Amino acid sequence: MRTAVLLLAGFVAWLIAPPASLAGALFSDGYLGLTQPELLAKLGPPHKIRIRLAAQRVFRYHTFEEWETILKDTMTVSGGEYVYQFTREKVYVRYSFQFKEEPTPNSDTPTLTVNLVDIEFLSTDPQAGSHENPVSIPFAVPIADVQKLVPEFKPSRADEAPTYRSNLFVILIQDQVSKEARKLVRERVKTDYDWSLSYRLYTTEEFPTRINLADTVNRIEFTIDSLQFIKDHYQLTHDSMINPFSAKAASLPPPADPAVKKKIPRPRYAP
Repeated sequence: MRTAVLLLAGFVAWLIAPPASLAGALFSDGYLGLTQPELLAKLGPPHKIRIRLAAQRVFRYHTFEEWETILKDTMTVSGGEYVYQFTREKVYVRYSFQFKEEPTPNSDTPTLTVNLVDIEFLSTDPQAGSHENPVSIPFAVPIADVQKLVPEFKPSRADEAPTYRSNLFVILIQDQVSKEARKLVRERVKTDYDWSLSYRLYTTEEFPTRINLADTVNRIEFTIDSLQFIKDHYQLTHDSMINPFSAKAASLPPPADPAVKKKIPRPRYAP
């Protein structure tokens, strides 16, 4: 009953919100740029609220009711991520929405706008945890299958689509640019660049030298990146690569087998 009341309150807030806060999604993903009431109207109340406890992806999960009635007033309002979990193709797909605070005209309450969507692929280990609280563990998914699990993921298939890799992730920059996206970027020089929808693909293992659609990921992000900003500031950490979804990548011959590692020679001692 309490959850229904909270959802109704969120829907009413969305109806009476001033036009300035009804920004709508900025890109084809359908989420980046949505205000918090718009997200509630689109997906309903979140299944959980999570709060980051450390920089290294350590979280604590709470019910939506607990967040709205107790925790929300004790911390930064943008600190609670809205979490939704779905089962697709026998894989748990967990969406977590992060928000950025924006000033609201004639109000002390900031507008919260989605500026990042974190999507994890999970498998529940029945041998770990209790029946009520199973332990979710990362699940490796071939890059080719990501679109089945995340229908909002629509990467460009153009050969020239900007694609970069770092030691942590692969970046797929899409061609749609939005000037309004600058308000969601935290970089100080954000007004000097054009910003686009970007997909980031993460894996628990190191990516191979050449990445193809058979390689696996366990997490992706919908975020905002700038091609020129990466060129200007990340030359040493981000290497340009072929778009793995392009026809050019598909036409390449399979990579050669990695060379067999030579054993480290050990000294021989006289008996």
